[in-house]
Amino acid sequence: MPPTIKRALESIGLGDKEVRVLLVLLENGPMFAAAVARAAKLNRTTTYGILKELASKGLVSSSSGAATKYQSIAPELLPAYIERRGNELLEMKKQVDELVPQIRLLRTKGKILPKIQFFEGKEGVEQAYEDKLENNTGKKLYEFTGMDAGYDTLGTEFVAYYIKKRVGSKIFSEYLSPDTPFARKEADNDEKFYRKVKFIPPQFAMETEISIYDNKVSLTSFSTENPVSVLIEDENIARTMKKIFDYVQSTAK
Repeated sequence: MPPTIKRALESIGLGDKEVRVLLVLLENGPMFAAAVARAAKLNRTTTYGILKELASKGLVSSSSGAATKYQSIAPELLPAYIERRGNELLEMKKQVDELVPQIRLLRTKGKILPKIQFFEGKEGVEQAYEDKLENNTGKKLYEFTGMDAGYDTLGTEFVAYYIKKRVGSKIFSEYLSPDTPFARKEADNDEKFYRKVKFIPPQFAMETEISIYDNKVSLTSFSTENPVSVLIEDENIARTMKKIFDYVQSTAK
């Protein structure tokens, strides 16, 4: 199945396991749940739950009889479904955007604004990266980055999306990177990508990234098995980390 279809299904809110099950049914037609589980490489209990969820979304139906078979919607109906769900998600986004000021007011009044947030997994890390762009009033990023590891873990597609959005938002990045061949090559794009690098010795190679902006510090581990980000919102910590950044930057090349 072309990766474009997988990305389209993910874009309308389907999770990885839901996409795997639906793609199996799209490719094979009516199947017993056990066969779906084997093809999707999931256990049978999980598969039953996913089939039920997909059915509630109108993407899967089942046949009645002695033994139940499951089938996806007709492939030719899929584009219209994706378009409809995309429109619904856009409308939901619009409604949420309108509610954000009220939610912020309620959180401020209740004094429940979190100081630390934890994001787990690739999708979680990507959401933490969105905060650097959506909640960055100073329009500046100061970063220690293991660029090689970042590309390996997050993938070129997300990195390209993130850079494009950061540049479009006019958020300038000053970053410190270990002096690796890949980082040197990427530095050739600094002017184009609205950023400026200074290099530290290669023996300080890192599989992490520290980003400082406004009153926040974002720490990301580019672990291939389980990447995580921790977002700390504290004026003193952010100010101290910025001073450390300034010192290292003054000694870097």
